[in-house]
Amino acid sequence: MVVSSRAVAAVSLGLIGVMTLTSALFGQQSDGAVRKTTTQGTTVAPPAPATFGTIDMTAVFKGYDKVKVSGQEFQAAVMAKKKDLMGIMQQMQQESESLAKMAPGSSDAKKIEDKLTQLKASNEAGREQAEREFSLREAEMLATLYKEIQTMVARVAVHRHMTYVLRVSNDPVTGSDPNSAMRAIERSVVYAEATNDITKDVVQYLNAEYKSKGGVAPKATSSVTPSPTSVKPAGN
Repeated sequence: MVVSSRAVAAVSLGLIGVMTLTSALFGQQSDGAVRKTTTQGTTVAPPAPATFGTIDMTAVFKGYDKVKVSGQEFQAAVMAKKKDLMGIMQQMQQESESLAKMAPGSSDAKKIEDKLTQLKASNEAGREQAEREFSLREAEMLATLYKEIQTMVARVAVHRHMTYVLRVSNDPVTGSDPNSAMRAIERSVVYAEATNDITKDVVQYLNAEYKSKGGVAPKATSSVTPSPTSVKPAGN
């Protein structure tokens, strides 16, 4: 029997329809299985609620004995260098007075002028070198102190179960200081519960640790003693 071309076309179209339907059915089953597998066992627990603490970093720097000692040592080094430069300035002053007594253009006057030029160059070079050295020394000193404070803040925060510690300022707003109101307006934190402030704890533990490591006492100590807490935070 001869099969007509129309019959062949009809059968072909029928097979294509069956294959498309079968693919759609198996695809839906596969997608459903994937979605079911993906959703099983992947429930994410909600994050723990954040607990905030506050700290007055300015008060910490003022209360930390090591900051005071480091500042005193830094100031002493600056004054010693300044004294050296002042010695050069005194030599220049003396040479200038001697030059004023010399006959202009004389050989002795020429020698003094040359010496003044050398002293001036030495003074300028010493001043520039001192500025670079003390600028670097100050930056390193502040970086070291800040890292120590930051580490202690983290220890106290973990001990108090705090997830964040915000910087605040406890300086009062007074009419005698016109800028105090402007500084207060620019603060990021307008209100914070006082019981969550860890400034005193941090200062106390910093000073205790500094003393335990043989740190020397500053020449002038603050009369304010941070209030102790019952348990000292653990550290590394």
